[in-house]
Amino acid sequence: MSRNFTENIIEAPLDETVCWCSGVSKATILEAKRNGARDMDDIRRISGACTVGRCKDLSPRGRCCSMEIKRLLEAETL
Repeated sequence: MSRNFTENIIEAPLDETVCWCSGVSKATILEAKRNGARDMDDIRRISGACTVGRCKDLSPRGRCCSMEIKRLLEAETL
């Protein structure tokens, strides 16, 4: 797993990891959004992201992935 990251998740490549503890990529989050995910509960259920609770420890961003996931959900188009 690469430890590289893009600070602005909107600009990140599709294969970039968003949820480090569950190994979920930006592409997987966007696919869940296209399949109807509208909130964090939907994302957890569809992708498995944000279910282990260790992103703050594992992510090179040093924070929970929920902030990045919410930004992806709120973006009008990507």
